[in-house]
Amino acid sequence: MSLWAVLREWGRIGCIGFGGPPTHIKLLRQLCVERKRWVDAREFEDAIAVCNLMPGPASTQLAIFCARRLRAAGCSGRGAAFIVPDVIVLLALSGAGPAAIGAILGSAITLARALTQPWQYAVLAGALVALLALRRGVVLILPCASAIGVVSVLAAGTVSP
Repeated sequence: MSLWAVLREWGRIGCIGFGGPPTHIKLLRQLCVERKRWVDAREFEDAIAVCNLMPGPASTQLAIFCARRLRAAGCSGRGAAFIVPDVIVLLALSGAGPAAIGAILGSAITLARALTQPWQYAVLAGALVALLALRRGVVLILPCASAIGVVSVLAAGTVSP
């Protein structure tokens, strides 16, 4: 499974999955278990149970788990593709106030838990500094951070599991 296929599918779920974690989980089950058969039903149910026990948004953790299970590269990209559509809507509706900053930090914490390489932490830290200090907005900063991550992976010639 290529990184681009996962980014496309997770981005699609992020765009159409309004209704919160139950909707996200249903869409992930339809995609990963029923349609594509990338993950078997028992493993998916076990993953839901584990994600529900962990702090943070269970559906985002489940999306990252499924992408990792497929061996798609780039932890940041996996979570970002799933989160970004909702973050954009949140920022548009909130005017990028304190609630938006809290949502950004919450997403960053979830992403940080999934990181495995030192350069991934550096990209995330740089994006957080840019978001909070420069106040340029997630719509500009997140695509830049994602591009840096993709270029880093391609330049190194390695793909993390």
